[in-house]
Formats: sequence, structure tokens, C-alpha cells
Amino acid sequence: MLESLDATPRPDGIGVYTQALEHALIGRGTIVRRVGAPTRAGVRFVRPKDAALSFPLPLKYMAAACAALRIAVPLPAAIEREIDVYHATDYIVPRLARKPVVATLYDAIPLVRPEWANQRWRSLKNRLLRQWAQSADRVIAISHAAGQDLVEHYGIAPARMRVVPLGVSERWFDKPSDARIREALDRFRLQPGFILHVGTLQPRKNVDALVTAYELLPRAIRDERQLVLVGKYGWGVPKLRARLAGLRQAGRVAWLDYVDRDDLHALYHAAGMFVFPSLSEGFGLPILEAFASGLPVIASGLPALREVAGPDVVWLEPSTAEAIADGITAMHRSGMDPARIAANRERAARFDWDACATRTLEVYRELV
Repeated sequence: MLESLDATPRPDGIGVYTQALEHALIGRGTIVRRVGAPTRAGVRFVRPKDAALSFPLPLKYMAAACAALRIAVPLPAAIEREIDVYHATDYIVPRLARKPVVATLYDAIPLVRPEWANQRWRSLKNRLLRQWAQSADRVIAISHAAGQDLVEHYGIAPARMRVVPLGVSERWFDKPSDARIREALDRFRLQPGFILHVGTLQPRKNVDALVTAYELLPRAIRDERQLVLVGKYGWGVPKLRARLAGLRQAGRVAWLDYVDRDDLHALYHAAGMFVFPSLSEGFGLPILEAFASGLPVIASGLPALREVAGPDVVWLEPSTAEAIADGITAMHRSGMDPARIAANRERAARFDWDACATRTLEVYRELV
């Protein structure tokens, strides 16, 4: 198997998926090769003894050029001989002359709501995305709701579509030690019981509305609960970034940008509730992480989120800050039945990376 996304020390959602799937596949005896680490010579192909082969150009440029010319990517024969299936997990989906290609596509947001996607070269990227998606031998969607959007907007034949949900790492279910939680709280200057949101700062995450909702909360709630935002700056919300920089000074809103997984683990278990007011999602993995951590969840009532999260969530209409504030206020005052929190933990446990790897291998075996 050849896998197309390089490891990164600061993985986003795609990086989390790629690394977790790779780990689970290797655990099942699958040999994984990576393409994607940039070097001066191009894209480095990492082999077992650290030998390397390079493309003459980075893969994304080669894939784009070949898509425009409607020809297969000239992947070196030495690489193609070593693989059975090429799995593209990062939207760069090359056509290969001699090997089948599987592509994981997470949502159709760039086509459905282009204003919520990075505008740099957007028109060209959307044309390429359609071509790449249509040329893949199999397309993996991460939820049925996302799959329906991919079929409709990418023009993918349903017969080539497979739905393989994501997984949740077992680490989220295990509570860190009290000392580890306290260390994280002290370092970030937080008090336990805060309102937590996890996600990259970009338009569709609706973080600006969440911050406004927090400011609308009664003073007593804000005095008791900080708002903690975990996620690096993505694109498209420069005013929000400036706003958060100012709010940091007051101390009640904490934007932590990036935190490592150990710290995030501690923060999930130190929080009092999790709020996820996104305007569009293909899956919503942070909700399952919050479930595993025993947090009550307030979230947008999007089709993919309802499919993944089930009934024991406080669903809200995310289009207004007032609605988000009402949901937080209700959760603060009434809490959530422990039985519902236990049911959510059980639900999260059904989504594991071994199951994701098993179903992904079934997709590979359809092609080899």
C-alpha cells in the first residue's frame, strides 16, 4: 500500500485520520509506504532502510498538471512495483497507469459552500477536485451524509462510493492523573469546568458566533466558566484572530492555538462542557472525543453530526449567537443526566480505528 500524506508534528483532522489509519493498518500487517515529505529535490519516497526516491516535481503539482492534461501521473516504476493500492488521504488524487487508486474525501464543502473554503485558486482547485474524485477507482466517505453530498456535487457514481467512519483513540477514554490535569490547567492559566471548543479557526467552524454567544451569557456564568478555544489559525477570519488577541487580555476567553495531544487529553477531562457550533461538517470527530472524555455536548444539528453523535446531544441552530448562548445557559443550569453521558461514551467506543482499518482493507481488496 502507498499512502500519500506525510506525517506532521501538528496534525489537523486529515493528519489525525492519516496517522491513525496508518498505525491501525500496520498493526494488521499491511505494509505502508509514504509519499509526501517535501525535499529540495521534490517529494521524498520513504523506504524501509531510509533510502529515497524523488519525483521531479512535488506530487500535488504533478497530479494537477496530469489532471489538466487528462493523463496518468508518471509514478516511477520502482514505486508502482512495490504497491498494490495507492490511497490518497489529502485530496491530491493522482491517476496511475498500472495501480488502482482509493481516495478519502471528507466533505463537499468546497463545492457546496465555496465561501467557506480557502479562496486561493478556488475555481481551479474545484475543477481539479472534481476530476480527481471522478478518476479514483474507489472513493471513501467518512459518513453517509458526506457521501450523499459527494455523489451529488462531485459527480461520483454511487457504485464507486464506500462509507468508512473514523475512529476514536482509546486514550480519550482514560482520565489523566489529577496531577497531570492540574499541571495543564496551571500552565494555561485555566480553571476547571470551562466551556471547550476544538477546531481550526476558519469560517465554517463558526467560532466568531461562539465568542459572541459567550459574551451574551449572564455575567455569573462567565465568571464561573471560561471559554477555551483549541485550534490553530486556518484562514479567512483575520478579524476573529485580532478579536481573540484582545480578549486574551481579559482572561475569560483563552485561545490556545495549538496544544499537543497530552495537553488536549488533559483539557478534555478538565472541561465542563463541549460546544461545537459548526456550519458544515463531514463527520465531527471532536464530538466523539468529547463523548469519550465524559463531557456533555452542545452541537449544530447538521446531518453528519446527528448521524455520528446520536440522540444524547443538545442540538442547536448555529446561525445565531443567541441560540448558541441559550444552549450553553441551559446546559450550565441543568447539566446532563449521567446516564446520557454514559450512553455517549458507549457510542464513542463503537468508533475505533481498528474497525476503520478493517473496512478500509475491504475497500482495497475489492481492487486487487
